Amino acid sequence: MSVQVKSRREAASFLSTYVGAAGELLVDVTSWRVQVHDGATPGGHPLALLSEATSPQNVAGLGVNTSFDAVNKLSVKSAAALFDNVGAGTQLKLNKNAAGDTASLLYQTGYSGRAEAGLCGDDRFHLKTSADGAAWVDGVVQRTLSVQNGGDANAASSGSGADHDHTLTCSLPAGFLTNGGALRVSAAFRLTSGASPPTLVCKLKLGAATLAAGAPAAPVASMTNQQLSISWIMQATAAPSAASAIECAVAAASSGLGAAASQNALAMPVSAATNAALVLKVSTLWGAAGSGSDQIRLSQLVVEALN
Repeated sequence: MSVQVKSRREAASFLSTYVGAAGELLVDVTSWRVQVHDGATPGGHPLALLSEATSPQNVAGLGVNTSFDAVNKLSVKSAAALFDNVGAGTQLKLNKNAAGDTASLLYQTGYSGRAEAGLCGDDRFHLKTSADGAAWVDGVVQRTLSVQNGGDANAASSGSGADHDHTLTCSLPAGFLTNGGALRVSAAFRLTSGASPPTLVCKLKLGAATLAAGAPAAPVASMTNQQLSISWIMQATAAPSAASAIECAVAAASSGLGAAASQNALAMPVSAATNAALVLKVSTLWGAAGSGSDQIRLSQLVVEALN
């Protein structure tokens, strides 16, 4: 049979001034909590009730098997750390304040950085390394921003005399085109042309600004779903602003689009509001209605960051 052991019990009015022996435990029957005495302190040391324990909110920091500091508010010293799910997926989120800030994972040796992965000073993904923690080299920078297939067609019989903005586009966030930031934009077309096709102009646009346009020239005649392409190199030459300067040149163009497609007839630089979100798009313009058998389809759009 078990033995029942009872501790000494007193009301709070008595215990508030009572000095118990070192190690003596008393029960406060007013609040039903335990007091631990040290032989010197009146009232001893009351223990908190479980109901008084609250979830930690806005604590100064947390150290697990180590101490936190002013920078590392959460510090963990462990062979491993586990973030588990509660029945579905799970995410570890690193949120930065602005595009020029950093949100990354830093890998260190002796508290000196050796590799870093994340958004390092801009909104592109970087993987970079360092031999000494001071000088860094980008090994991988996010290159391809967008690859899209299956766009719409612009028929000369219905779309002549005005720009046709094709449905394949690439959205650039505000501030993405920093000073020196360069993109390569490659557009693949399928062209069908009659015996005497009207002139055609292929254009690259950034929002409302036209960055590149060749002089009107007739594409090769009598083609049926012929695959052709054109690539542009564009580069911002100023920091993001409401009127940032953009340089744009034709990198390559298929001869079937006409000789004028291989050069940009616009004066450079072109001004664009790179401090706002913009849509990069390709347009085509037929100079006349044609015979009805002239059609150009944007079949693929690829946008790559070059630095």
